[in-house]
Amino acid sequence: MNYEKMYFTIDTHVVGEAFRIVIQSPITFIGANVNTNHMELANNFETEKNLLLNEPRGHRGMNGCIVTSSLTADFQLIFFNHEGSNNFKYEGLLATVTALIETGNLKRTADDSYKVETVHGIYTVQAKVDNQEVTAVELVSGVFTVTESEVDAAAVSVDNTRNYLIYNLPESIEGIELEHLAAVNNWGIAKTRELAKANIAFDGVILVEQLKDSNHVRSVTFEKDGYILRSPGVDSSFALMTLLNTKESTTVLENESIFGSSLTVHSQSGDENRFSIQAVPFVTGSHEFIFDPEDPLENGFLLA
Repeated sequence: MNYEKMYFTIDTHVVGEAFRIVIQSPITFIGANVNTNHMELANNFETEKNLLLNEPRGHRGMNGCIVTSSLTADFQLIFFNHEGSNNFKYEGLLATVTALIETGNLKRTADDSYKVETVHGIYTVQAKVDNQEVTAVELVSGVFTVTESEVDAAAVSVDNTRNYLIYNLPESIEGIELEHLAAVNNWGIAKTRELAKANIAFDGVILVEQLKDSNHVRSVTFEKDGYILRSPGVDSSFALMTLLNTKESTTVLENESIFGSSLTVHSQSGDENRFSIQAVPFVTGSHEFIFDPEDPLENGFLLA
């Protein structure tokens, strides 16, 4: 067995969405240009990415990101994901800062404010730390805009790169609750297939139920392949807040998932199109992966 191909990772989750953070591996980049590194990872290392996403505890909901050095920030973060999943997620920034601090892989700053360089720019993540334990992390979004759509749904653009279609809960579904999960899931699979067949571009579909309080909603997000997120979704929460602000001025929104977790969005003072969110990521394990070229299932396989 070739132990030179060993990968060291930290596993985390943010409100139920899982991230596998690669802190040391044979995957290397030439230079520190984030766009070049992003394209290098996107176009190469297929076997390595499959190994990390699929084995031995991989699943469709696993998201991957690689930590590397940056000339302009505390570190650079490059994402890799299953086909059908977005290649950038705010949750990954929150999870990585938490994991690196708690494992001693990130030098603490005086104010526990950290800059993360990504292909979409540099984001600042503010951490609250108590005795080396991260009790919360917070970030501010990029710009969100409501755009026109070719379908009967509200359309919101995130960072001018990711587009979400927002649908109100149909009368055929009683509510976004676990007892109606099958109906919700079937609706999402059918809708994403319908949009794909019609060649309508989208990065996610959000099904939303307005609760009694106008500042409290329950939602489900489906990725492009119909996969249902366990998290309320940071992108989704920001998108719903953007849509709400077109109808009435508000400063806070609570977005609850079908699984009971929730995220609270706050408007930034003086800027209706940028928002902040706070979450508590959890480190769930650290792993050492070894690629064995003699393994007949070198790309791994999904258990579910």
